[in-house]
Parts: sequence; structure tokens; C-alpha cells
Amino acid sequence: MNRFTLFMAAIICLAISAMAQQNADQPLSPTLWKQGIATCAHYTACDRRFGKKIEEIKSQYPQGYTLDNLNEVYGSQGRKWEKIYKEFKEQENKGGSMNDLKELVTPQIWRLVEPDIQAFITDHPEIANEVPAQPADQQAEGDNAEANQDNAVDETAPARTDNGRQGSAISCPADLPLWLGILGSVLGLCALLISLSNRGKIKEMGRTFAREIDRTNANLQEFSTDAADQMKALSIRMTGRAVRNTEMEPLEIKPVEEPAHQDQEAQETVADENPQEEDDEVLNLFLSKPDENDDFTRVSDTFEPGNSIYVLTTFDGKRGTFEVIDKPEVHRFALMMPAENLIRACSGNAIQIPSGTHIVTDRAGEAEFIDGKWHIVVKAIIHYEG
Repeated sequence: MNRFTLFMAAIICLAISAMAQQNADQPLSPTLWKQGIATCAHYTACDRRFGKKIEEIKSQYPQGYTLDNLNEVYGSQGRKWEKIYKEFKEQENKGGSMNDLKELVTPQIWRLVEPDIQAFITDHPEIANEVPAQPADQQAEGDNAEANQDNAVDETAPARTDNGRQGSAISCPADLPLWLGILGSVLGLCALLISLSNRGKIKEMGRTFAREIDRTNANLQEFSTDAADQMKALSIRMTGRAVRNTEMEPLEIKPVEEPAHQDQEAQETVADENPQEEDDEVLNLFLSKPDENDDFTRVSDTFEPGNSIYVLTTFDGKRGTFEVIDKPEVHRFALMMPAENLIRACSGNAIQIPSGTHIVTDRAGEAEFIDGKWHIVVKAIIHYEG
């Protein structure tokens, strides 16, 4: 189907191109040729910074203007206009096609001239339909040929029809664009009918396939997120550490020797005077924005640009304190949507309307690990600066 459509489009483009080329090579009527010469001269003068606006010329000559009309307007410009007038005056009586006009000016000027001539043809169809003018050399050759034909009798002349006109065969090169256009139109109609007949089925198949792809992607994303959160939660519960890429070293358990010759009271006194230092490792977790249940939606043991907003510090993997990450890029990201990124986890004076570009945490918030998620227990207090 795609190959057929491309083949059809290529044929149509070829037909349009051939038609356009044929029209561009057709001789223009005498009035239209003179109008085209005058238009080229006018934009050439404008390009040299002394021509009037085209609207002024059109209002002065609503039915069209010639090179001589422009000479009356620009005659006071001296050599500036004299050179342009002489150059285009030599071409005015020769006649020609749109392509001939195009060769008289630069490509930059022609981009202004061509739309103006096409607009003139649209506004004055009677002028465009006049008998085309032929170049002087072609006209002379035609006159000579006609004179020779009058003085000689062609024995091989074709027979006349009932209306007294000579029969003529169809010229293949001249009619080729027409036939290509008809062929392209037929092929386009066939392709349109085929496309309309299968349009409903194709759209339904596309919608079904898109829904299945979206559903599969959503399930995979949810499974991946849940698996990662469960692994991190399990690691924190078991070891107090998040899952790392490197292998965990086995723990070496050493027996604790009880001191000799010390009663229980003395042991309690020593324990009170020298409390046991916590062996739990400090763990920093990076959190994204919380959801409507005050649970942080995404937890990572590394900073994730465009996602991490808070950093949580915990010693036991069960409770911890959090605050806004002190980074300019995090502040810019969080302030884009403060209602979702900040207000659910923070409080403060007028935090709904950001009054600065820097976020300062006055008091860290508190969170607790419940059912595999870090839940906000106490909001952090912040204010804006900058």
C-alpha cells in the first residue's frame, strides 16, 4: 500500500511539474509581456533604493502600467533610472514567456516579481487571454514561411475535413502532461477508495495496539518501581544499609567477654557512665515529591537530577529526618510546582507563593518507614530567599 501511494504521488508530481514547465514556456500576450517588463524594471529600481512602493504605482495605473509610464514617474532620477529604462526597453518589443522574464532579473528580485505578475493575471484575465506575442526572430521566420507557402503548392498536404480545416495529429510532447495528470488523478482516486475502505479497521487496530503497549509499559514500570522499593526496604530492615552494587562483606561476630570480679550493680554503674556508642551506619536516601498520602513516591541511594528533592538521614532504617537538598537545580525544579513538590512535605509562612529562588530549611522534617514506604510524620519548616 505504501509503495503504491508513493508511486502515485510521484506520477502526480511529475505531471504537475510538466504542466508548470509548459505554462512557464508559453509566450505571454503583448500587454502581459509589457506589464511583466515594467514590473521587473520597477522592482529593479526598488532594489537600487529609489523606486516607489508598488501600491502607489498600482493606484496611479489601476489597469496596468508600462515601462513608459514608469519613465514618467522616475524620469527625474537621472542616470539611476536611465540605465534601467534603456536595459528593459530593449526587451519590451521582443516578447517572450515567464521564463524569459525570469532571466532578466536576479533570483532575489524574481521572488518579488513573480507573485505580482500572477496577481495581475488573476485580476485581469482578459489581458492574459490575448493572442501571445512571438519574438521578433520567430515572427520573421513565420512570415517567410507563410510567403513561401503561398508561392508553392505542397503536393503532400493533408486532406481537409468537412469543415474546410486540415486534419492534425495529436502531438505527444504537448499532450503528455495532460495524460499524466489524468493518470495521476485516476490512481489517486483508486488509492482514496482503498484507503477509505480500510480506514476504520486500520484505526481500530492502531488504537488497540497503542492501548496494549501503554498497558504493558505501565505494568513494567510499576513492577520495576515496586521491586526496587521492596529491595531497598528489605535491605534497610535487615542490615540498616541500602542495596549496593558491590557484594556485602560477611559480618564477623565476636563473643563479648564479661568482666571478672564485678557484680551486677557495678556493671550497671559502668554502663551508665560509659554508654554504648551506636554502631548503626548513617544512611542518606534521596527522595522525590510525596503523594496525596504523604508518602514519598521514589527513594534512591544516589542523587537523581530532575527527580530528587529531599535528602533523608537515618541510622536504623526505620525513622529519619529529611530536608530540601541544598542545590540550585533542585530549588529551580521544586519551585516550578510548589503545591506538589513542597507543600505536602513542608510548612512555613506563605510557601504557596514563592518569593525567592533559594529554599532554606529552618527545621528538618521527620519520616517513618511504614509498609515499605517513607511516610511523613512531621513536616519540615522552610522559607524562601534570594
